[in-house]
Amino acid sequence: MTGGFIRYAPTAGASRWLLVAGRRFVAAVESTVSDGIVDAVYWLADSDLATIESVVGAFPLAGPDSVRSFAVAEIAEPNAAGEVTVTAVVRGSAAVDVFSVGGARRFSSGGVQPWVLAEFRTVTGLVLQGDDAPTGPVARLSIGSLPLRVGVTDGELLTWTLQPIERAERSREAPAAAEAVTGPAAEETIIRSRNQSSSLFGGAGGAEAGVGDAGAASEVVPPAAHPAAHELPGAVDIDEPAPSSPGPVVLAPACDTPVAPAGPLTIRADEVFPPTEPVVLPPPPATFAARLPSGDTIPLDVPVLIGRRPAPQRVDSGVEPRLATVPSPTQEVSSTHVRIEQSGDAVVVTDLRSTNGTVVTGPTGARRLRPGESSVVLAGARVEIGDGNIIEITARRDEGRE
Repeated sequence: MTGGFIRYAPTAGASRWLLVAGRRFVAAVESTVSDGIVDAVYWLADSDLATIESVVGAFPLAGPDSVRSFAVAEIAEPNAAGEVTVTAVVRGSAAVDVFSVGGARRFSSGGVQPWVLAEFRTVTGLVLQGDDAPTGPVARLSIGSLPLRVGVTDGELLTWTLQPIERAERSREAPAAAEAVTGPAAEETIIRSRNQSSSLFGGAGGAEAGVGDAGAASEVVPPAAHPAAHELPGAVDIDEPAPSSPGPVVLAPACDTPVAPAGPLTIRADEVFPPTEPVVLPPPPATFAARLPSGDTIPLDVPVLIGRRPAPQRVDSGVEPRLATVPSPTQEVSSTHVRIEQSGDAVVVTDLRSTNGTVVTGPTGARRLRPGESSVVLAGARVEIGDGNIIEITARRDEGRE
């Protein structure tokens, strides 16, 4: 693992989530995913080269094996000051509770399709679970949990903390009242990246520099009474920062009520969560288009289905896709061959179980997609579908921008 400590809460019966602990990321995905997806994610979990792009790319967004709900958090190496930056993607009913130096936020998709991305700095703890699950400090939610190294398991929730959550010796005296575990009070700030052209999974520099890149300048904005207007849907406060008591906090194993002197679990809040900063939100998304072999350029404001005789499929997001026909004299191109759609600051290319396959070429080279597989790409990528048909992904200036 990059750093930190992972625990998971098991369930007595059938589990809703598969929980993944990787060397560079943690994830929760609906337990109904296919065995092929589980195998792919397990391989990525044990790889030091795994990125959030590759993990999200392992979850098909269309077709019979499509994954409706998942949460992925890529955990960066701590910087010189020991601060950790986390990049998270959520879809469907999955959510990530993020604990950082000014409080905590629940990050969920809020109904946005196909998924939502945000970046968080100075992170001290994460909880991955369903968006309908109760919220609370990591220390409290971790009670009764089990440690987890690299691997995949089923369970109710998964937690990651920068420092271990230690259970102190049993106290001889019960406190007057139990308290929630939060960090000391701290003024909240929102950090906006100046790099407005940053892409979702960018390369090095220019228009493809990553959001919140280590070298990107940022400005500190005074805290507001309500969430800022540019915040993503689903990012809401779940814990208000409050002063912690000087002594240890005593929690009952399953509730927040005072316990008898029989021996409650004691957790020092100031050792688990230092004062934090709030959520770092990405700049407005870029816009993209697909250039067809005919030279026509189609904006990706809605999904585009490309093929020899494309036909509409079942619409999950409520948005009617655009159809684009390409010539195929030898019928190498399937009737409805590929789906191309913008997602945040990137483009998702999905092979629709075509007969002859789809090849995606990007900065790292060419890769043939498995039937039904999705791949996250950026401007400049080329999508080859047969009979000499090559679709190019291009950047498109939004008329409302400068």
